[in-house]
Amino acid sequence: MALVAGGSNTAFPVLSDSVLSKEVAQVVFPPLGTNLNVLLIWPKFPPSFWGFEGVLAMLPEAAISPPLGLITVAALCPSTWSLRLLDHAFEEITDQDFRWADLVMVSAMYAQRSDALVILERARELGTRTFIGGPWASSDPDVAQLHADHVMVGEAEEVFAGIATALGNGTAQRLYRVIDKPDMSSSPIPRFDLLRRDKYTSMPVQFSRGCPFQCDFCDIITIYGRKPRGKSSTQLIAELDRLLELGWRNEVFIVDDNFIGNSKNALQLSKDLAVWGDKHGRPFSFSTEASVDLADRPELMEAMVQANFMYVFLGIETPSAEALKGSKKFQNLRKDNLEQVRTIQQNGLWVLAGFIVGFDSDDETIFERQREFIERTAITWAMAGMLQAPPTTPLFDRMKAEGRLIENSESISNFSAPNFRTAMPLPTLLHGLSGLLADLYQPEAFFQRAFRSLEIWQTRPVQKPPDLPISYNLRLLASSMWTQGIKSGYRGAYWNFLGTLIRHYWNNPSKLWMGSMILLSAQHFLIYARHVADELERDSAAAVDRMPELMPAI
Repeated sequence: MALVAGGSNTAFPVLSDSVLSKEVAQVVFPPLGTNLNVLLIWPKFPPSFWGFEGVLAMLPEAAISPPLGLITVAALCPSTWSLRLLDHAFEEITDQDFRWADLVMVSAMYAQRSDALVILERARELGTRTFIGGPWASSDPDVAQLHADHVMVGEAEEVFAGIATALGNGTAQRLYRVIDKPDMSSSPIPRFDLLRRDKYTSMPVQFSRGCPFQCDFCDIITIYGRKPRGKSSTQLIAELDRLLELGWRNEVFIVDDNFIGNSKNALQLSKDLAVWGDKHGRPFSFSTEASVDLADRPELMEAMVQANFMYVFLGIETPSAEALKGSKKFQNLRKDNLEQVRTIQQNGLWVLAGFIVGFDSDDETIFERQREFIERTAITWAMAGMLQAPPTTPLFDRMKAEGRLIENSESISNFSAPNFRTAMPLPTLLHGLSGLLADLYQPEAFFQRAFRSLEIWQTRPVQKPPDLPISYNLRLLASSMWTQGIKSGYRGAYWNFLGTLIRHYWNNPSKLWMGSMILLSAQHFLIYARHVADELERDSAAAVDRMPELMPAI
């Protein structure tokens, strides 16, 4: 999410003297008035596992998904404000853009912070007022305040009208710390009309925020809370109606960090989506994120399939019971995770998942145990990464208390060295993850696992992939055959998988579509994983010389 990161009936402005000098903290900004030109900017992400950069090079689109938080905040802005949105993933920001704006509003996730800082500094140099919110600002406001004129911690729905008035009359605070969480019935339909929709492969909507679990490495529960809060089905369907009205016909990603945090509400929405889909000819296919205990809810899985959900991301993390206990991810300890994944696959939902190494209880066997679990479940898109301790999380606090936190760490992803001193020797950890990624994304292993995933996945006739124009599909096929089938170093495995896919599933539209997505994804995963594996090996070798300073203080 973006600037919508939490909410309250009242805004609680707080000045942080730990960062700001009294002179800076007491700056009084002039009133901006009521007729503002506002530039909303979404910073670039660095290359990432889910960035699909290799795939995007073959597509007419330029990014996977737009900034849902920014367009939600845009819907909260006064009608007298003139709004423009720039996605820095594919749009350059000129000095003229900054000079046009009376106010620049930025939202950023942690991985986007480097580009966010560049944007804020450019605006400051050109004399344009800046305001930042979102997950990074909410988790690290002290740093954000050094670079932005105004910072918001928390969710915007119930307080932004007051903030807009304060910006207009000159009483706006440097820092707004919103403590309470809003009733999401106050969340408006996002301003999808501000987006260059032809530049994205999927469109996000949000049904709920918060997660009931207590995983100690997760900042979702510290930013959004442990009590899931949701919209009504009517609200979400109104957003889908708006997308339909604007001509959207591709995938819709329900971005909830745990769609089944409130399983009763998720069930009702899924049933209502099925009715809506039948009425409109199923114009969208859906995907989302959920906890693995989705397997224990057969009625919900059936309703999701009837609503045209195709796949689901699961936070499996590790096959190690010790690590799950140590991180308080107790929900993954209730049943056998392998059997749960298989249940979900056989009930109509293709599974992708996240995995983590680097827990204190991990030893050198963890890499093979992870590889074996991923192969046995046939999870094709398996993000196996490093444990990190994000600010605000219990893990961050524990690492700091134990003297293990690496202050000012440059780690920006789960493929960077951890931002704390690990129990396993760092060279061993880096080398092990490198080998795991290299094994998982070796071409033959990747495509074999992919085909097994399609064999296991029990689709239903009611499921329908996006109905994209034939011209689009032909263009994409030609680009794929040239880039992957002729130019790539894995072209033999490519043609073998394509032929097998067509022979087995030419009459199953869902599996043919999913198999085609997997085929395209190889151009990203096989190349990106190799790059990361090589980089981890270099970091492992360099870490050998730094072993004394990297040993944990435990």
